Amino acid sequence: MLALLLAGHVFAAPAAQPFDAVKKPESVDPEWRARLCALLPQPCDPQSLGLYRPRGAAVGDYAVLSDEPLAVAMVRIKRGAGPRSWQLGRLHDFSSYAAAMKKDGGAGMSDVRVSLAPALYPLAEGQWAVAVLQTVSEMYSGGGASFSKADFVPLDESKAVYEGIPFSCSKMVRACFSEKEYKQSKHCHDESSGSLRIAYGEPAAPGEPYNWQYTWLQNEWPAHTPARAATTTRLHFAARTTERAGFCGGPQ
Repeated sequence: MLALLLAGHVFAAPAAQPFDAVKKPESVDPEWRARLCALLPQPCDPQSLGLYRPRGAAVGDYAVLSDEPLAVAMVRIKRGAGPRSWQLGRLHDFSSYAAAMKKDGGAGMSDVRVSLAPALYPLAEGQWAVAVLQTVSEMYSGGGASFSKADFVPLDESKAVYEGIPFSCSKMVRACFSEKEYKQSKHCHDESSGSLRIAYGEPAAPGEPYNWQYTWLQNEWPAHTPARAATTTRLHFAARTTERAGFCGGPQ
């Protein structure tokens, strides 16, 4: 009987829970920034807030992401007579993690933007993490680049389980330098973009962490070529082999 049960075991792979940005948050509440900032740890910058809907959430349920303080909160709006009010559900403050990260990074961290990705990532059954992003931007003449790495930090802990994972990138380098080139070229920039995909495999034992499997997708569109010349590569890597990710040629 046990053998039959084991043979019939099927692992249902979990998935990340994305947050969809509310396109017109003022239509939900014209004063949502001030109201939600009052519920978050202080000091709070209203302009650093983003309002989201967890995909599949009940009506009235939202998530707010903040860069200052670095926090994610689950909130609910109460509809009815009088001014709209918000109820704070679960609050997860990562400000201390960001401060420690900047301290460990030294002066170089002053040029790095720290933010939260709008999603929750499954660590184990009933356990979730956020992606604390560190983004470096570069400006070029007629172009620019952005490179983001992620530390995956459990919601209720202060230590990352995975650090420095390539998360996303984009790069555009000008390749036309005269009016004639701009008129004749099919494409006047070398462009590349990349993004992380995560698959969640079966844990080694019940209650153990899921087996995270990373895939890097990178698109390349060379200058002076039509759009159909763009290519996409897909590479698998592990936490110890992040250099396999193309990362748009950026810092690893």
